[in-house]
Amino acid sequence: MASVMISFRTTTTSKNSIPPFSLTSLSSSPCSNVIIGRRNNNHTDRFTLRNSNNRLLSSKHEATSTSASYSLDSASASDVVRSFYDGINSRNLSTVVDLIADDCVYEDLVFPQPFVGRKAILEFFEKFIYTISQDLQFAIDDISGEDTSAVGVTWHLEWKGKPFPFSKGCSFYRLKVVDGRRQIIYGRDIVEPAVKPGDFALVAIRSVTWLLQQFPQLAERF
Repeated sequence: MASVMISFRTTTTSKNSIPPFSLTSLSSSPCSNVIIGRRNNNHTDRFTLRNSNNRLLSSKHEATSTSASYSLDSASASDVVRSFYDGINSRNLSTVVDLIADDCVYEDLVFPQPFVGRKAILEFFEKFIYTISQDLQFAIDDISGEDTSAVGVTWHLEWKGKPFPFSKGCSFYRLKVVDGRRQIIYGRDIVEPAVKPGDFALVAIRSVTWLLQQFPQLAERF
């Protein structure tokens, strides 16, 4: 998720500024209205989000939409993951706090180490949403919905409703029920590389394999 850095946080404020998120306040205050639409033929979900002032946060296409409100107590695994993306798109982290387990582990393979624990994960996403423009939104291409404890997602980023370059990705989430609520306990993001080596990647893999065959002790350093 975090490999795209296209803007910086300014010190000026305006009536449209994103409200700051405080990690000291972990109460949930979900958006007042979540409308889910599906584009025909290509399986792309779009989430039109409105805050408590009914201000439009994201929109795309004039598709037939259905209002939906998910309770964490009854939400399916895919519902929880959809709500997670909703919160990131709306830049409202207070809506995702209860979706993440206290001991959750989140891996973004752009970073050398995983983020461990709810606090560390929220700090990462706070930095993420203040780094990129609000015009950059996640659009879900496809999501699995059959499993109650694991969800796979393919997605891409869109800039003002248009596909953003080098932004395709896929994610995997594992969930468990904690105190009657289904929460994310593990997540992994893999993002499309900006540099595409093509066949050279196969050459590199073959070279490393040969090197390990000659010097197997090198594998212990990985």
